[in-house]
Amino acid sequence: MNITDQRILLELMKNSRTPITQLAKKVNISREVATYRINQLKNKNIIKGFTAEINTEKLNFMNGSLFLSLKTKGEKELKKFINECNFASWSSEFSGAWTFGIEIYGKNSYEIDDNFKKIYKQFKEDIIDHRLLIHKTRKQFYEKFFGEKVINVKKKIQEKKIDSTDKTILKELAKDARKGTLALAKTTGLTAPAIAKRIKKLEQSNYITKYSIFLEPRCINLLNYSVFIVNKNLDDRTKLLSHLETHPNVSFLLEYVGDPFIEFGVVIKNPYELRNILQKIEESFPDNRITEVFLIQSELLSLGPPPIVFE
Repeated sequence: MNITDQRILLELMKNSRTPITQLAKKVNISREVATYRINQLKNKNIIKGFTAEINTEKLNFMNGSLFLSLKTKGEKELKKFINECNFASWSSEFSGAWTFGIEIYGKNSYEIDDNFKKIYKQFKEDIIDHRLLIHKTRKQFYEKFFGEKVINVKKKIQEKKIDSTDKTILKELAKDARKGTLALAKTTGLTAPAIAKRIKKLEQSNYITKYSIFLEPRCINLLNYSVFIVNKNLDDRTKLLSHLETHPNVSFLLEYVGDPFIEFGVVIKNPYELRNILQKIEESFPDNRITEVFLIQSELLSLGPPPIVFE
């Protein structure tokens, strides 16, 4: 993969709905070359999908992270179960303390617990240990894969009450963020201009927060680690979160409800970099302690919300 491919990936990561003509202009190549290179990146499975980040809280759903330590004989069936169930989102295989991580959705904590029990009941003979944490906040900084700084732009939110057609549009964009207005028009029975207008309002009302791509770091020769740090000094928590958010190697940031842990991702080219990065974080915040580190080995599902959110 050359520098042109990297620039294409970065632009799509910033906004995967960027029209091909605009994308080609930004990367300084022809429209035809841009189309060819995107198709090649898809064929090589570097781009695994075009995603729309949906604000599921506005759809009255919450989610949590389920961490599993699983016997090897149950792994194949668990992967199949995750891919077929309607309540699971991002999932990954780990190397380290845990075997799998799965995001589970529900309308409330009781529904998340019920969905967890569906997994537990199916695989109780293979589960060695588990941890279920409810999300409080989550931020992704995947532009950092290409050394890009993440700039947070505050926007004015315009409130909007959505209908079933809006939900259909959100569902389709969550599956393929580059799906055009003509294709969406056929799905909904509206005109392409009417679809474009609805998408704009969904963006302005923060139902759609971003368009990006599903890309595994290992496909671009990067390693992505998940790290748990125990926040013992609550007065330092805001400073720690700010430090992690602006750190050039931190790829995501998660806070959990009623839990002292903060989970964050560290993306690096060489595994020997990890120790130095974590030591510096601990030295900067001596009242905090890193408790777990594991490699996100292979991502099975993207961060897009599961079907249950749109039902």
